[in-house]
Amino acid sequence: MPEPSASDRRKAAQLSDTFAHVRLVEALERGWEIGFRCQFCGHGKTWRRDVMLGRARPLLNCTMTEIQAKAVCPRCPGRMPVMTFNGVLQPADAARARWEVMNALMDAGLIPADYGYGHGGR
Repeated sequence: MPEPSASDRRKAAQLSDTFAHVRLVEALERGWEIGFRCQFCGHGKTWRRDVMLGRARPLLNCTMTEIQAKAVCPRCPGRMPVMTFNGVLQPADAARARWEVMNALMDAGLIPADYGYGHGGR
């Protein structure tokens, strides 16, 4: 089987409009797990809540498009991973999800207002 072309890789990595413009903090609010798969070596990883509030903390205000552009495979120099998410698009109880993410941010030592939560937020 031939190696995929650059345009084939771009198509495979293209994010849906719904997913592309979501910030990582919003994914945290919605309870999503973000999956990454390298197009070159096939290595995969998943970001859950602990990673989002830990290693990925500096990316909380970034959109999925921005995160994808910065992502590099830890096993090879591959870039532009295929990204997916598991979870619901909108939580059933949005107010509760909002309070839970605000508490999670505070528990992690972050200021919710820096991410658009609290007074004058989204």
